[in-house]
Amino acid sequence: MPDTRTLLIDAVRRALDAIGVDAAFEVVVERSARPEFGDWSTPVALGLARILHRAPAAIAADLAAHLEAAQVPRVRAWTVTPPGYINAHLDDARWAAAVLASATVLEASGTLDLESAAAGKTLVEHTATNPNKAAHIGHLRNACIGDTVARVLRRTGHVVEVNNYIDDTGVQVADVVVGIRELGIEQMPDEPFDQYCSRVYIAISARYETDAALLERRRAVLREVEEGGNATAVFVKDLARRIVNAHLVTMRRFDIAYDLLTWESDIIGLGFWRQAFELLRESGAIVLAESGKLAGCWVMPAETAEDDSDDDTKVLVKSDGIATYTAKDIAYQLWKFGLLGRDFNYVPWGDDPALVTTATVPRGDAPPAHFGHAQRVINVIDARQAYPQRVVQRALRRLHHEREADNSIHLSYEVVALTPAAAAELGIEIEEGRDSVALSGRRGIEVRADDLLDRAIARLSANARDAATATVVAAGAVRYYLLKFSLNQIIAFDFDDALRVTGDTGVYLQYAHARAAGILRKVADDALPVDVPSALHPAERELLHSVEAYARALTETAHALSPSLLTTYAFGLAAAFSDFYEHTPAIVREEDPVIRRFRRGLVAATRATLADALHTLGMAAPDQV
Repeated sequence: MPDTRTLLIDAVRRALDAIGVDAAFEVVVERSARPEFGDWSTPVALGLARILHRAPAAIAADLAAHLEAAQVPRVRAWTVTPPGYINAHLDDARWAAAVLASATVLEASGTLDLESAAAGKTLVEHTATNPNKAAHIGHLRNACIGDTVARVLRRTGHVVEVNNYIDDTGVQVADVVVGIRELGIEQMPDEPFDQYCSRVYIAISARYETDAALLERRRAVLREVEEGGNATAVFVKDLARRIVNAHLVTMRRFDIAYDLLTWESDIIGLGFWRQAFELLRESGAIVLAESGKLAGCWVMPAETAEDDSDDDTKVLVKSDGIATYTAKDIAYQLWKFGLLGRDFNYVPWGDDPALVTTATVPRGDAPPAHFGHAQRVINVIDARQAYPQRVVQRALRRLHHEREADNSIHLSYEVVALTPAAAAELGIEIEEGRDSVALSGRRGIEVRADDLLDRAIARLSANARDAATATVVAAGAVRYYLLKFSLNQIIAFDFDDALRVTGDTGVYLQYAHARAAGILRKVADDALPVDVPSALHPAERELLHSVEAYARALTETAHALSPSLLTTYAFGLAAAFSDFYEHTPAIVREEDPVIRRFRRGLVAATRATLADALHTLGMAAPDQV
């Protein structure tokens, strides 16, 4: 059964049809600003006044008459208030019963009444942490965004494939190789390999500033890796695999998973870029620069003369023959849509039967090749990479793949910085007067994802019932904090703010779920039918509205690809439940069986809805904390 707002929008649309209003006219239905005016309100009469050349109040009266005659389900009356608002007053018994029934179905079967999902597969690429160092909080924000978008899409009925792109032929991996070979830095006892490589990366980055010869060693490593079939290429692949394993362990601590690991070296080794290069060259999408500072480079010309410049991101092949990362991204994007005419070989990743990785050489235990061939591609990449992503989209258009270009979505987000307090806690010195500190892997200014979670667990352990609970609450708190900001906001990370137990935090939401579960344990279900009391308490009414809004919040989140919409909803639901808990008598002491049974049902509906929202956000829903 559709939610009440959808029923009202449909009813108002039919009423507009009855008085001859064009179907293109937008119908807006919102919660009433004042309870005495009703539960829902629409301002359509105000917008029609100029179109119909009539007073809004007169238009509203006509529409209200049509709506009354239509006997809209769950509505007991329609009223008009100045200057022309039409208000719906709900039939509490029917409305509340429908909300509780939907929540019961959700808990029993996981079924939600949602709009039909888009046809075809959506491929979401996220994380893509360079395999040269330990994952830090910036990488974690990317992964949390991508994982949550994938969960939301799956929850709303989409077919989703999740890729993690491993850039094992890039400059940063070459830096670590040069550092290990040239600087003689040894791995310390019990030091995780990814953290060891982080130390090497910081050290070699500093040495480049004083030893230019090392830069030539980096170029040599890059050439050998691209050529393949040599000792350097084997060394790099082994190094990258060890770091990727560490990254996967880190991400599993936050319940983040992938369907496919795609390796840049396989894109090169299997000729993906050679194929893409020929397609681009033959179509005229790229040209060989014959003069200027880009002479000898294959470049993609700008869209217009105004855009034309020597921007390096337009270079696809450098004069030394090395393909840029944008070039390889184009080949990968063509593969994602099934436009390249080539495919990877696939093999299982380690002991994880659910995870597959690409390979250049086929194996007998290869999984079925069902990857790629997406209808829509979502690349979760930070805002600094906006231009290269536009170049990828431009390449599709110049190859005449307009639909695929339109369905290439750069899900852009801003970076994570540190507040002065967080920097001080980590022992990082900052200039006086600065309100945030930018992260820098080269300079060692970062918060490693594992360290962040360990600190969060330590902070929450004192009040948690056991270590396992502290771990899942801490992971949920970190995820929620990284998701609750809009994508275009820079996060100034603060430990105290992220781990508060009150306010808009993950801990608050998980505590609300545990409180609801605790009430249900104390108040037994007598299995009798739930009747709605003759009068609803305002806190009950608000909680019912919050529970009912879940399907709509999920749908809006899926459309906008913005996890903060769902965190806002979940916080609102938890706050409405807290208000209900604080402003209504304790259910365990309620003597009226009708009220007691109804309120227990309302708590059960809240717990089921909040649990579903938490799981969709990638957070645990603990019954006790």
